Amino acid sequence: MITQDSLPSYSRYVLASLDHLQLVFPDVFVAEIMIVERSELLPIPFFNPSILGLVQQQGVITPLVSLKRALQGIKALVPEKITVVRLSEELEEIAGAGLVVDRVISSVTSDQYLQLSSEVKQSEYLRLEGLLTRLGETLWEPLRWHPLS
Repeated sequence: MITQDSLPSYSRYVLASLDHLQLVFPDVFVAEIMIVERSELLPIPFFNPSILGLVQQQGVITPLVSLKRALQGIKALVPEKITVVRLSEELEEIAGAGLVVDRVISSVTSDQYLQLSSEVKQSEYLRLEGLLTRLGETLWEPLRWHPLS
C-alpha cells in the first residue's frame, strides 16, 4: 500500500488512464495536456515502433510515444484524436516528450491520491518513475544507422 512516507513531496498529481492502468504523474512533471489530430502526426522512420512520430504545436516539436506499444507491445491503431501528456523540463532525460494516453482523468492532491490508491489494487497504478524505467534506454536510438564512410 502507498503511504505518505513512500511518496515524494508533490502537492498535486495528474491521473491518466491506459486500458486498465491508472498512470500517476506529479504535476511538476507535466508541461501540458494536448489533444492532437492524427493528421498532424509526422511519422519518423527507422525508430522504435513505440515512437508514433513528431507533432508541431505552438512552435514546439514534440515526439509522441505510444505507451500501449511501449508497455504492452500492442500494435494499436492510432485514433483520430490523440490525448498527450507532454513532460516538462523537470525530467531532463525525457523532457518535452509526449506520452500518449487513453484519457486524462483528473488532477488530485496528495491526500486524495493516497485515498484513491488505498481503494484500488496496487497493480492497477503505475507511477511516472516506474513508467520511465519500463520505456527502456534504447527508445530514442535509430533502428538503422549507417555511418558515413
